[in-house]
Amino acid sequence: MGSEMRLLAISPHLDDAVLSIGAWLAQAAQDGAKVTVYTAFAGLASPPYSAAAERMHGIWGLSRDEDATVYRRKEDIAALDHLGVAYRHGRFLDSIYRKLPDGRWLADHLDGAKMQINEDAPDSDPDLVASISDEIKSVIDELSPTLLVTCAAILDHPDNQATRDAALFAARSQGIPIRLWEDLPYAIIRPAEVELPSGFSLGAADFSPATAEMRTRKFQAIECYPSQLAMFRGRNNNNTFERLDSHARKTSADGGYGETTWPVLVS
Repeated sequence: MGSEMRLLAISPHLDDAVLSIGAWLAQAAQDGAKVTVYTAFAGLASPPYSAAAERMHGIWGLSRDEDATVYRRKEDIAALDHLGVAYRHGRFLDSIYRKLPDGRWLADHLDGAKMQINEDAPDSDPDLVASISDEIKSVIDELSPTLLVTCAAILDHPDNQATRDAALFAARSQGIPIRLWEDLPYAIIRPAEVELPSGFSLGAADFSPATAEMRTRKFQAIECYPSQLAMFRGRNNNNTFERLDSHARKTSADGGYGETTWPVLVS
């Protein structure tokens, strides 16, 4: 990548891009590319909150007096600044703050689970996808990216799926090439096949080795999300960085760190 590259990463949440391709983004910026991360589900939520949201706020280590979305936006700005990339925060509410058409919360709080999407939730929300796609197109008009990259939505999460599909449709309408990243650390925990909307298919996986400097910069950026690190540790106090290293070694030819993306083929 060089100074002629304008890279737009479309992240579902305030951490997904950094966790998945932080080293790649940092390397692109160092090579002279103009890099921006647009986070779709970064809208400012206000109480009352769902039981699922209240529980997540507690897991993140936030008090009832703290505004969770403002707090997380600040984490994200610090992380992306450390990578040397710009940011845009979208207006859409995270799933833990949204409701179904009948007024029930989209996300349930279940005993023994951090969160589960209500079983009555629709498999997809075409109006939401269309709205996100329109906002992505506005960002495209502003930044004129030469490449889009977003999540593969390996994680079975409505926010990730909506973000991916919206980015795919926006990229196709604007004639911009698009790549998908491996959703980390979720792909380590629950690997699954990637199913894309009709008219899109995955090309061959591309493992991009990262230098020691870029790996370190990525891991330092991840540390800017203390709320999320608390969640990823879980009951077994898992080390997020050891898991990322171990996962990369399974793909790396030389045992070093790196990240996986796929080009999207449009028919």
